[in-house]
Amino acid sequence: MSNEFFIPGVPATFATKGEIPWRQALTRSIEDPGDQAFLGVRLSFTLPTLEPRGHPLDIDNLCEPVFSILINARGFFKARRPNLHWWEATKAKGEEHGVRVILEKSQPGGLTPELGEPSFNQLYSGTLPSSATDPDIPNWLSSLGVCKAVDSSGRFALQLDFLNPRVNVGMIATGKVKSIIDCLYPLLGGSKGKPEDWRIDRLLVTKGFSSDLAGAVRIGLWDTCI
Repeated sequence: MSNEFFIPGVPATFATKGEIPWRQALTRSIEDPGDQAFLGVRLSFTLPTLEPRGHPLDIDNLCEPVFSILINARGFFKARRPNLHWWEATKAKGEEHGVRVILEKSQPGGLTPELGEPSFNQLYSGTLPSSATDPDIPNWLSSLGVCKAVDSSGRFALQLDFLNPRVNVGMIATGKVKSIIDCLYPLLGGSKGKPEDWRIDRLLVTKGFSSDLAGAVRIGLWDTCI
């Protein structure tokens, strides 16, 4: 199978009405990887609307059904999500609905060369959250003097660099990536348990690039309202 392909259909987040037909479309289109070994994947989602039935779409939740079929069902990354070293996802409204998948054998270059310096760029070395209501990251952001985003039209690009190579960045529903994003509401807007993470239109997640501070994560955010 080629390392780049397009899957037509209407992308859906997990645990929603549209997930089953979307998973069926993914299953029909994704073939066996053969003996190819990849480090990461780029997913570009094109949707008829970013707010179906008035519910804004979270970019990490869009990735879950794709990872489920690509990795668990079809066997990419040796059928194990911990073997996914990095991934990048974008979402946009457009006419050709579906997801473009690009599988990579190299490490990503990061968002800074393309987007410039982030508005927020800090290394968090505390306890990684396990839910959207954990207080550690919001308290850390408060100690840095971060105020809540107030521009309701603001959109974001986010990069999470986990230093620990053992972090399972491919696990979305119950993993660290989602919990961290949910706890960034002082940056993204929203409140405890109700983050406005739907504002993220581009997300890059990496792991294992340093042996120092193995439990830490570097958080970079690009926006127009901080």
